[in-house]
Amino acid sequence: METELKLKVPADELERLRRHPMLHERALGEPVEHHLVDTYYDTPERALWKAGLTLRVRADNGRWIQTVKTAGDASGSLHRRGEWECALPDAQPRPDLVARQVKPAAMAELLRSAAIAADLAPLFQNTTHRTTWRIALADGQELECALDAGSIAAGAQQASIAELELELKEGDPAQLFRLALDLHHEVPLQLASDSKAARGYALLDAAPLRAHKAAPVRLRARMTLEQAFVAIGANCLAQLESNVPGVLKRDVESLHQMRVGLRRLRALVDMFDELVQPPAAVREGLDWLAGELGAARDWDVLAGSTLESIDGLDPAALRQAAQAKAEAHHRQLAQTLRAPHFTQVLLQVGGWLHGRAWRAGDALVKDSPLAAPAGRGMRPLLRKAEKRLDKRIDGLDTADAHARHRTRIAAKKARYAAEFFQDLLPAKRVKPYVGRLSKLQDKLGMLNDYAVADRLLDALKGSNAQVARQAAYARGYLAASTAARSSRLGKALASVAGRRVT
Repeated sequence: METELKLKVPADELERLRRHPMLHERALGEPVEHHLVDTYYDTPERALWKAGLTLRVRADNGRWIQTVKTAGDASGSLHRRGEWECALPDAQPRPDLVARQVKPAAMAELLRSAAIAADLAPLFQNTTHRTTWRIALADGQELECALDAGSIAAGAQQASIAELELELKEGDPAQLFRLALDLHHEVPLQLASDSKAARGYALLDAAPLRAHKAAPVRLRARMTLEQAFVAIGANCLAQLESNVPGVLKRDVESLHQMRVGLRRLRALVDMFDELVQPPAAVREGLDWLAGELGAARDWDVLAGSTLESIDGLDPAALRQAAQAKAEAHHRQLAQTLRAPHFTQVLLQVGGWLHGRAWRAGDALVKDSPLAAPAGRGMRPLLRKAEKRLDKRIDGLDTADAHARHRTRIAAKKARYAAEFFQDLLPAKRVKPYVGRLSKLQDKLGMLNDYAVADRLLDALKGSNAQVARQAAYARGYLAASTAARSSRLGKALASVAGRRVT
């Protein structure tokens, strides 16, 4: 099992990184240069890829090496994957030779299949110049640093390769993030969530851009509460990071899902605040990112949905003005996500989470609640979220926008808490509970959209006369709609008040 952190390097910074004093000072021996040609094989139906496997034959200085990797567990740019390899006499793939090393029985059987072997064909090829360093770590462990420059060719499609891979065979993953941060101070890096194989398949299939929703959190009954916390945090980080490419292309839904990933992560940190205290840099970084993502999303919602809910108005001029504001914020956001500070924040968060930096040493303190079984340790955390929601609902003045917003946040946190631990909760209780919270969240969310819209529309009143008239009408309509909808919240509030999922 390898643990690998992948980072993109600006093409014009490759040589500066290759000569970086830190790599040479920490290296065990001289760097090694390789010219690699990697050919990826699969069946026409993509049988291996669909099974979570990749098969590669590498030509390296006259030798052929066959490698099989699993998709593994990924937290955005950090990958943990099974990897098996063997030497070959020539460039012809022989998956059966690797199968005996593969432990998952279903994967081993697939690799041994004569039908699979007969249908294998080359799909795409990477040609890479690689420089590798063995880096000594303070604890006596080593990591491998590989700087790659080259290209991926899939049919008529091509993409450049300029990336840094930090690989740890065993030990503390925080070491990867620390080295990445040290290098990032000198050379601007960006996190990379896709492997070369994933990029090759994407080129081959011309996959359309898509936003990434939250994947289900998979928890095991024997996990400790700390292990559950790390698994949930990694899931949230993966959603956040996987949507960055879409946000850079100004995709509205990718921005929405990136914000969801960030909200889930911040809700998790808040949920565990009495057990796991993040450093100030981590908390401040998450708060900063929330502020950066919010403005563009607010204008997206106004232009894309809120204006459509207004009767008696053709909001074409108003929508155009709102879209212009949204596009300006998207352009600014793209610059923010390409800036060094964004990478620094994600590296700090990833190092803290995967390195379990809340520990005083290598182990938890004696009798730490984090060492308890997750199924038991989650209960006070869930009750805390439920009680907070009950407190917000109790005596809520539904006409008070601020109070509604606080209730909405409490409902969201209670829902996320239940979804985080759903594998350890009774399905017959968690599903209806989450459903009721989702309905309440939707109603309160629409009212919050109206409140945000009022503020944004007020900012447009200095535009041309037509936009100003439409903005005034829209604000009046939304105020009346808010009053009507607020008065009808009682049933949705009552459906969750006093409810428990534990």
